Amino acid sequence: MLAYLVRHAESLTNAQQSAGMNPSLSPLGIRQVQALDRRFAHTQFTALYSSPFRRCLETAEPMAAGKSCPIRIRPDLHECYYLPQDRRLDTELPGLSQVLAAHPGTAVCEDWRGPVNWPSVHETREDLFARMRGFADYLKQRWGETDVAVLIISHGSPLAKLVDAWLTEAPGPSYRYAIDNATVTALRFEKGVGTLVCLNERSHLVGLPAPEVANFETSGAIKPQRPPLR
Repeated sequence: MLAYLVRHAESLTNAQQSAGMNPSLSPLGIRQVQALDRRFAHTQFTALYSSPFRRCLETAEPMAAGKSCPIRIRPDLHECYYLPQDRRLDTELPGLSQVLAAHPGTAVCEDWRGPVNWPSVHETREDLFARMRGFADYLKQRWGETDVAVLIISHGSPLAKLVDAWLTEAPGPSYRYAIDNATVTALRFEKGVGTLVCLNERSHLVGLPAPEVANFETSGAIKPQRPPLR
């Protein structure tokens, strides 16, 4: 099995054009999705999984168009917000029926066995690692040794922890893996071993401006310091 991980394209919040928790894509984000769509035009996905947030579904929809698999919404791919203990957050996510109605071609993953809700409470890094460990185990059990490709659209922190869970037994620091908007990370599972094929690959984004929050410059040079988080 080959799993492609894509962080959603740049959102209006990433671009400092919105302060919302459930923003749409920015104009640059739309161009990034077009680049992703061209990159994966000849890749046949057996399954496509997405976070329920609008920026993820807007990233997934063009890549799902014309392909034979629906966008499977997974509540466990939702964004992570490190909130003070017992504080709740309004993620601005509507109910499931509204999400499905607003995004034709989506469906709740048929293998999802948990409650279909959008958690909004404090989540520790250990909790996030456990959540993504569960999703990694699901992928390995569901697709196992089969020769298929699946696509996962989520957020920076969950995808970084998914890489961690794929490769290690214990969570590392939150900044161990830097996942940029619209970049591609690939994981392989073969003969019971999970491997990292590529991390944060961005050849399809060459020629596009680099967002301020990216780890790379428009020239392709890597920034020596981590960019601000948004």
